[in-house]
Amino acid sequence: MDGGKHPIRDGDLLLLELITPQRAGSITGSVMAIERQDDSGDNQYLLRVVSKNAAGQYILKAQNPDYADLPATDDMRTLARLRAVIDPLDLARGQPFMREEIPALFGDQFNPGKWNVGHVTLPSRRAHVLLVTLNKQGKAEEHRYIDHWIDDHTFHWQSQNSTTPSSSRGQEIIRHAALGITIHLFVRDHKLAAGKAAPFVYHGPAVYRSHQGSAPMSVVFDVEAPAGCPPARA
Repeated sequence: MDGGKHPIRDGDLLLLELITPQRAGSITGSVMAIERQDDSGDNQYLLRVVSKNAAGQYILKAQNPDYADLPATDDMRTLARLRAVIDPLDLARGQPFMREEIPALFGDQFNPGKWNVGHVTLPSRRAHVLLVTLNKQGKAEEHRYIDHWIDDHTFHWQSQNSTTPSSSRGQEIIRHAALGITIHLFVRDHKLAAGKAAPFVYHGPAVYRSHQGSAPMSVVFDVEAPAGCPPARA
């Protein structure tokens, strides 16, 4: 299935609906998981779109043009219907992560010079990562950014002092949806917990709503609070 408009690649997490002959329903036009045996007798699993030819025979079509269509045969078993490709970040919402653990969520490696800041840009992933500590006691005055939850689904964030609406970083925040960039919000109450570094909770994508000011910018984001994880209050 590594082809078409929405390719499925090795390592992707898939949501599959198991089916039985009694509960399969119509499978024509659906992406199905098919089990068969290869030439060595080992089980092989395929994801193919099921269609019918003019003679009424089922044909298993691949999205990748490098793979030929296959006629369905009696030695194949239809296992499940593909329902969705799951973004691993969806599973991370509402979960705590130490700073050093966050880069792996985006296929990156921890580098203190890159990740020990509050705003990380990942151009290859079309992503910005905001790492926010609400209670900034002990910070120098110029670093006490005014970050807080306005309500359960609205977050006020203040940028670094160098960010202006006309700067490339400011424009990527304001126009992130049009540019295909996702802004990911991680929040913690305090820098320390029991004398050790506190984890950040991942609150999912943040969607730009408005901004005021310049150098720094004050930005309001819409955030869908993770189920069972209400926003922390400063």
